[in-house]
Amino acid sequence: IFILLLLTACANKKNEIAAIKFSGYKIITLNVFDYKIEVKDEKYNLPNDLGFDSSFLLNKLTIWGNKKFKVNGEKKSLLLAIEGFSLEKKNIKKNKGLKKIFFSEEEIEYNLKLKISLKFFEENKVLDTLNLNGNIVFLIKDNYSIIQKKEFLSSAYVELIKKVDEALDHELNKKTFSKFRTTQ
Repeated sequence: IFILLLLTACANKKNEIAAIKFSGYKIITLNVFDYKIEVKDEKYNLPNDLGFDSSFLLNKLTIWGNKKFKVNGEKKSLLLAIEGFSLEKKNIKKNKGLKKIFFSEEEIEYNLKLKISLKFFEENKVLDTLNLNGNIVFLIKDNYSIIQKKEFLSSAYVELIKKVDEALDHELNKKTFSKFRTTQ
């Protein structure tokens, strides 16, 4: 009976990852004719040591970049360059004493960092550059399943993008960059 209960308990595990989306951003209409996202693989440090391919974060980032801006202009161009995107282990917390006997898991602290720049051009001449940096720290226990780890990483990514998105909206509303926005 014990084995039967164990097998049925394991069979009822959820194998799907909930789609965590960030769609609460405001689309910004810019007075530019051309818009590009620059993605260079050497600027990224997204290790797969959590047990899955973490390149899905880079895909989510480019989707956000493509949906964030709407172009409506005749002259200027914009380049969104992802200057850095990394996931780093910061600290490993090991249980000591009696906790070590009862709870063998460790907590690993990760730091997800994003560095982007927006470069506005007119006829191959740089007009203005906006640089944004963001990071978020989160904990993952080593006894989490791959699905749980991916859910934590996705949640951390969504929070990071929300913060970067808010900072981007704030900076583009300033007088320096307002000349690149349209009122649509």
